[in-house]
Amino acid sequence: MFLLNSDKCPDIFCKNTNEYVRLALLDLIDDFALVSAQSAKPSFANTMTEHCIVVEQNCLSPEEAINDESFSIKIEGERMYINAPGYLGSMWAIYTVSEKMLGINPCYPFCDLEPEKHETLNVSDCYIEDRPSGFGFRGIFINDEDLLSAWKTPGGMRHIDYPFYTFVIPESVADMIVRTALRLKLNLVIPASFLDIDNPCERLVAKCVSRRGIFLSQHHVEPVGVSAYTFENYCRKHAKSGTFSYMENPQLLEEVWEYYAEKWAEFENVVWQTGLRGKGDRPVWQNDVPTEEELGNYGKFISGAVKKQREIIDRVTKSKARHFTSTLWMEGSELMQKGLLDIPEDNIVVFSDNGTNQMFGKDFHGITRSIRQKRGIYYHIQYWGDGPHLAPLTGVDKLYYNIKLAYDKGDTSYIILNTSNIREFTYELAAYAKMTWNTQSFSTEGYGNEYAAYFGDKAARVKEAVREYYESIGEADASYLVSDGFRWFNFNPDENSGKIKNFTLKDGYIASLGRNLADNFKKEPEYVKKHEMFYDILQNSAKSYAKAFEKFESISDTLTERQKKHFTAKWLCHAYTMSRLTEWYLLLFQAKKAYDRREQSDNVTELLERACQCLEELLEYRKRAEYGIFENWYRGEIKINIKNCLACTLRLLGRT
Repeated sequence: MFLLNSDKCPDIFCKNTNEYVRLALLDLIDDFALVSAQSAKPSFANTMTEHCIVVEQNCLSPEEAINDESFSIKIEGERMYINAPGYLGSMWAIYTVSEKMLGINPCYPFCDLEPEKHETLNVSDCYIEDRPSGFGFRGIFINDEDLLSAWKTPGGMRHIDYPFYTFVIPESVADMIVRTALRLKLNLVIPASFLDIDNPCERLVAKCVSRRGIFLSQHHVEPVGVSAYTFENYCRKHAKSGTFSYMENPQLLEEVWEYYAEKWAEFENVVWQTGLRGKGDRPVWQNDVPTEEELGNYGKFISGAVKKQREIIDRVTKSKARHFTSTLWMEGSELMQKGLLDIPEDNIVVFSDNGTNQMFGKDFHGITRSIRQKRGIYYHIQYWGDGPHLAPLTGVDKLYYNIKLAYDKGDTSYIILNTSNIREFTYELAAYAKMTWNTQSFSTEGYGNEYAAYFGDKAARVKEAVREYYESIGEADASYLVSDGFRWFNFNPDENSGKIKNFTLKDGYIASLGRNLADNFKKEPEYVKKHEMFYDILQNSAKSYAKAFEKFESISDTLTERQKKHFTAKWLCHAYTMSRLTEWYLLLFQAKKAYDRREQSDNVTELLERACQCLEELLEYRKRAEYGIFENWYRGEIKINIKNCLACTLRLLGRT
């Protein structure tokens, strides 16, 4: 069957009346134009023509589609037949055609990989059949989205008393995110941090998810769509007063829950979040250290709140809501482990990794699981402020190790991946989509080979360079996590994970160490003792990152312009970021030691100037990733904030 022949394409005959399938077909039509040298596009036909793509009608109702996402693609002669029991399967088949037959990367356009143009494109007779056999709900969470928020002209103003999130990502960017999720065959998106859908421009972000037929859900800090900031907005709008506390103001909180539940109920396909969080993602009891008796009381209290939230959701949706989650983030995991939470069995209990080390805690391994209780996981390939944030620093091995742990324990009803700004993490994100679709058959080795094969005869060198980049990540003693006041994280420092690194020193952690050192530069020498344990580790890391960058650079010199664009944004910039950021910290530490030894000012000044130079070089180099549609990509970089790291260091030199 020919897909492209000069300016000709097959017709599309769609028996399927589902609107979500029609929108997926419009994406397919645009994809044909992307790969066609003549920008040729298929057209919809009213009947089955001799040369066409036939999309069969679904037998499952839209409400049942999540129960069977299977599909088949059959090519016979000059016809392609797409068949699926539910509309989700039909969509996955359509995006499979884009990926496997047209060559569109599933992370397009965030992966900096322009589709290859063709004069002609043919495909042989074949039969493809597939279905997910890993996790049920498979989603991404757009969290700490500083780059996405300021990259384009904002979609509107957010009203939130928080140092970040002044603006809403525009509709065009939200649509790019959703289309990426669709191409990856992911069926759920949490589209932003602290979303207030009573604000029309924020509601539009949620609508971008809902209108494409995949599931829309809520940040774990916003049960029933209500965070502390949403609560404050409601009170201002409706002239109410009271603190954000279900203990102190249960009637007011229930009023706000009901108000927002009614607004969320207007969307189709919602996975409702239930539970309680304090302001800014703190425990309900803020900074107190509860006794065992108080923990028990808190467990009962949170369980009662979940019960009340379920009653409200059932009432406003007329009992049509069918999907619920409760995320055991921080203190919730301890309460669950001790049997102090009573969560309905149809409410998916979501375990989380501890973001600082991206490993599950003792609770995950120790909780006795009920056969009847639905379970899932929340995992970070992005975690502000310890990182990763500006560079991919998880790796496919570590990601799969943790996802496979959850799969083996049967925690497969739901999985959500914290991906932040997406673009930095497409290598790991694409692996995540594959391993959650079919966990058992996924191979880290196979994935690495598949990625490297894109570079043809450079494949072996690319695979080796990527491996060395991830091996450059410094690993510290995980017992430090337990002793350093991470109070509500139930770390498991003794986990025997083989080659998987537990506590790694990532971009955010290095940046915070450096700022901490700069802010306390003139304090007594004893202050730096906590830094000494990291110095040797980061010395080795800096050398390894520099070598990885050199390898990437030598490979890049041999690539086509199209390949080089991807390689620069995905590997050169990231290796350079980690090399320069790590070297900055090492020089800052050396300057502090020289200052404490009362060395000549010239020595201290030289070290600080070299430290500044590292960050100035980083800021200049990463402009290479700001081209075309990605112009101004780093304009909103305020979370790790490399410019702030530079300002802290310049201040030590008496400069701005």
